[in-house]
Amino acid sequence: MALIPKVEPKQEKRVVSGRLDEETHLTLQRYAEFLGDATHEYIIGESLKRLFRRDKEFREWLDKNYSGTSPKTKANPAAKATARPVPSAA
Repeated sequence: MALIPKVEPKQEKRVVSGRLDEETHLTLQRYAEFLGDATHEYIIGESLKRLFRRDKEFREWLDKNYSGTSPKTKANPAAKATARPVPSAA
């Protein structure tokens, strides 16, 4: 049974760029195939959401430092200012 859902919901996207070691990239490709050709973007995003939900220490830190705010209302000042929305294909 897959740990993340096989359906990709439509949400506003931000561009994040990163590099993976070859073994992790190959495993990511195989997991995408396992899910029925899901995108790497979707798998990485859902995996991070799962990690954030399960990390008790991070959730406590988040509540302490960002309580009462949604991710959209209080941006991390240390984050790069180059994040931009992904153009839609419409």
